[in-house]
Amino acid sequence: MIQFKVSAPGKVILYGEHAVVYGRTAIAASLGLRTVADFIELPEEEQVIKICFPKVNLFINIPVQQVHSFIINNRNLKAAENHDEFYEKIKELVVIIGYFNVRQKLSLEVLFYLLLYIAQNDQINVKPFQIQLTTEISIGSGLGSSASFAVCIAACFLHWSHLQKNIFKAFDNSDLETISKYALSSERIMHGHPSGIDNSICTYGSVIEYKKDSYMKSINITQVMKVLLVDTRVSRSTKALIEKLSELKHKYPVIIDLILDSMDNIAIAAIKVIQKINNASGVDNETLYDGYKQLMTLINMNQGLLATCQVSHPSLDRICAEAQNYALAAKLTGAGGGGYAYILLLPDTQPETITSISRKLIADGFSVTLTTLGGAGVQIHK
Repeated sequence: MIQFKVSAPGKVILYGEHAVVYGRTAIAASLGLRTVADFIELPEEEQVIKICFPKVNLFINIPVQQVHSFIINNRNLKAAENHDEFYEKIKELVVIIGYFNVRQKLSLEVLFYLLLYIAQNDQINVKPFQIQLTTEISIGSGLGSSASFAVCIAACFLHWSHLQKNIFKAFDNSDLETISKYALSSERIMHGHPSGIDNSICTYGSVIEYKKDSYMKSINITQVMKVLLVDTRVSRSTKALIEKLSELKHKYPVIIDLILDSMDNIAIAAIKVIQKINNASGVDNETLYDGYKQLMTLINMNQGLLATCQVSHPSLDRICAEAQNYALAAKLTGAGGGGYAYILLLPDTQPETITSISRKLIADGFSVTLTTLGGAGVQIHK
């Protein structure tokens, strides 16, 4: 009986949020926080698909026959050729299955979109199975929870199709490309017009340099960086913040374009520093330390420009000020206006320093998570 586990990381934007919307460079990194899918085939006599997604309080059993009927009734409708029409049919299926809130609805739509898309492309024999999905990533926080979810599900079903064909292997580059494409397609359910950066970083891991409609380059890093992720607990609307900057750009086009160009130059400079840190890792401590100090300077510059664009928030400003009290640097990540900030730690930042700053931030009403940047992408676990 087939049984396995796959996992995929979340993501954090290090430099270039908002500027990336206007064609400037952004840098994103994988997070040490991961989404995990546990998959097991069930005995044929059970004839159900068991779905356990505790994060959205979703625990349901679906008759396998319901899925088989969908496949038969829509055998001429190909997801790869007609996303919109295929998705409409998936929505109809999910309505029949039932749900209690929007997060459950979207979770089911992504799950069945990917299962049935991959079943078409990779000839899965849909048998009774159970899938349990857990995540360390906050939902709707700008940390790539939906992309991590989609990559995890796509990897799960692609691996299942391999095992059904007696193909026993880790994911190669071709598989990773396929997983990323599947995840990007399903991300349209969550985000309408995703850029592709989230599914890429959750698939490949490490660090990615990205420019909209231009290129996406992976930067393999040898030095896994430590950060504190700080949740302001302030909700925000990404759409409203993007519109806010758009209005500023319309009123002051020359000024805002110069700011966006500066953000672009900061991201490009940061890439060079990260590459320098890679070369110094384990050999030249002085160069390594200097590289981190340069990244911190660039973090402070980027945060200052984002604040000038009115997408920061008093809670984010307090986090940045607290980081500077400890000779560290912090900036918002994602849309801003609340949400998350990250604090870059030095390689030799002492545990007592981490404990001290964490306690101070928690006392101010924030939540703090110690994690890493630049780790592995999607993985199979035996």
